[in-house]
Amino acid sequence: MLDPELARIGLDLAACPTAAGCEDHVIAYIKAALASLPHLALRQDEFGNLIARYEYAATGREPVRLVAHMDHPAFFVQRTEGAAELHFRGGVEERYFAGRKIVFYRRAEPKPLGKAVISGVHFSRDLQPVEVDRPIPDEADFATWDLPRARCTSRLFVSPACDDLVQVATMVALLRRLAAELASACVEALFTRAEEIGFHGALAALKAREPLQPMATVSLEASSARGFARLHAGPIVRVGDRSSVFDSRVTAWLETAFAGLHRLVPETKHQRLLMGGGTCEGTVFHRAGLPTGALCVALRNYHNMGPGGQIRSESVSLDDWQGLYDFLHFLATKAPTLAESSAAIDARFVRLEEKAVAFLGPKM
Repeated sequence: MLDPELARIGLDLAACPTAAGCEDHVIAYIKAALASLPHLALRQDEFGNLIARYEYAATGREPVRLVAHMDHPAFFVQRTEGAAELHFRGGVEERYFAGRKIVFYRRAEPKPLGKAVISGVHFSRDLQPVEVDRPIPDEADFATWDLPRARCTSRLFVSPACDDLVQVATMVALLRRLAAELASACVEALFTRAEEIGFHGALAALKAREPLQPMATVSLEASSARGFARLHAGPIVRVGDRSSVFDSRVTAWLETAFAGLHRLVPETKHQRLLMGGGTCEGTVFHRAGLPTGALCVALRNYHNMGPGGQIRSESVSLDDWQGLYDFLHFLATKAPTLAESSAAIDARFVRLEEKAVAFLGPKM
C-alpha cells in the first residue's frame, strides 16, 4: 500500500502541468505544501530553484541534501514580434510527434486553454520547432502531451509525468512527515528547474548568491527501466550514469543503510545498478566536488515514449516508490551517518591490512 499522504501529494503534483522554464504550478504547490511547518525553512534562489531545509534536534545527525527536478519534456511557446512558435524542450525521439494531441496552458493558472494536433516537426540541434493544426492560443505559454489524469492501479502509479514529479512528491511528503514527527534530522531538499534541457537549475544553483553548502547530496530520479533494472524489485542505488560513476563512499553509505533497514524490516528490497542510459543531476553535483550519490525507481515509458511509437503515460511501481520513501526516512533519522559509515569501512580495511601482513609475513 502506498502511504496515503505520499499518494495524495503525488496525484496533486501530477495535476500540475510543467515544462522546462515553466515550473510555476509545481513551485506554487510546493510552497503551499511546506508553508508554516515547524523547523522548516523555505527559500527560492534568484534562478527560481526552491531550497527547503528541515532541522531539529539534529546533534549527531549529518545533513543530507536530496535533489529532484520539477520539469518534464514539453512544449514551449516562443513569441517574437507578435508571431508565436512552438518548440519542444526535452529528449523525445522525432518519430513520436506527428498526429499526437497536445494541451496548451498558461504559467499563471493550470486551466487548459485548448488542444491541438501536431502536424509536423523540424528538429535541429538547438531548436525543435513543432507545427500544429490550428493557431496557438494567445495566452498560451507552454503545452504538454494530451494524456489521461494520473491514477493508482493495483501495482502502479500511472501519470503523464513521473519523471521527476514522483520524486518531488517524495521529498515534499518526507519533509512533511519529519515536521509532523518532530524527528531528529537535518534534511535539505533542492527542487530544481529546467533539468530536461541541460541541468539548468542544478548548474545555476551552484552559482547562486547563497551557495549550496558542502554535504552529502543524493539525486532522486525516475529512470528508464532498461537493461537489468526491473519494476517491483525495489528502489535502486544508482552507482552512476552515462557520464559519471558517483562517490564510492556515498554509494557504500546508501548500501549500508539499506542493509540496516533490511535487518529491521526483512521484506525491504533494493537494486544496485549503473543505470547508464542517460546523464542525471548527480553528475552535476559530483563534478562540482560534492559527495554525491543517486537513488531512483525504475520507470516505464521513459519520457512518454511507449511501444510502437506511441505517446503513453509513464509509470512506476507502487512498491518501489513506497520502498524509497521509507528508506529516505530511515536514512535521515536512524541510519549511520556518512561519516560513521566511512569510518567503519576504513576500520575494516585497517584490520584486513594487519591480518594480511601477519598472515603473509615478510619474505625477505
